[in-house]
Amino acid sequence: MSSLKYSEVVRLSFSGGERFSAFQARHHSFGGLMSPVLGFDHFRLTADVFGPHRHAGMSAISYVFEDSVPYHNQDSIGTDLTIDPGSLLWTWAGSGVVHHEVGTVEGGEVHGLQLFLDIAPANRSLPPKSVFIPREKMPAISEDGISVRVVMGSTSTTVNPVTTPEPVTLLDITLGAGKSYIHPLPAGFNGTVYLLEGAVEIGNAALRPNEAISFGAAGTNEPVTVTASADSRLLLISGPPS
Repeated sequence: MSSLKYSEVVRLSFSGGERFSAFQARHHSFGGLMSPVLGFDHFRLTADVFGPHRHAGMSAISYVFEDSVPYHNQDSIGTDLTIDPGSLLWTWAGSGVVHHEVGTVEGGEVHGLQLFLDIAPANRSLPPKSVFIPREKMPAISEDGISVRVVMGSTSTTVNPVTTPEPVTLLDITLGAGKSYIHPLPAGFNGTVYLLEGAVEIGNAALRPNEAISFGAAGTNEPVTVTASADSRLLLISGPPS
């Protein structure tokens, strides 16, 4: 019998307008089971609304979806690159970094996930760094009606070869109706599932688009099963609590 604990299903709040909008999740809504995730924004951006801004003591991760225009990043530690659709940039802010991310096509829409992760207090004064993971470095699992992109981290025996600042996994999962995917969650890890489209069941809960659930606090390795009742796409994030 599973010892996993589950949060309530949370419907994400929505805010913004024509230039920027986002479905937003924050850790305090998930019963303490979201850590190390502080929150995330499923966002759409058509203009430079934030400008250069500073982060410290946490990580900001930009994962750009395939239907997005490329997203350009510059920061105060010399990073200057384009996050192409399907790729990810991890900005580990540490003691502090200023970065500026903006779409590369005038009026084009950037569509993606901005993920915020906590950093252990003992490491928050360390120098900042960044890690880029291009789409071609992301291994994929493809079975009948099941597609899993290992954006970072690992699932079962499939491991993304890029070393990240923290042992956090991000999976981009597509399931056909009636299909299931099982992710082995290590003992002590937490996880969060966010549904982009479709309908899925996890634990005893049902998720609809723009809803999320967190789980964890198990003393042993536990399989987490997600089953689609309609064609679905979801993100699964997991890692050790900070």
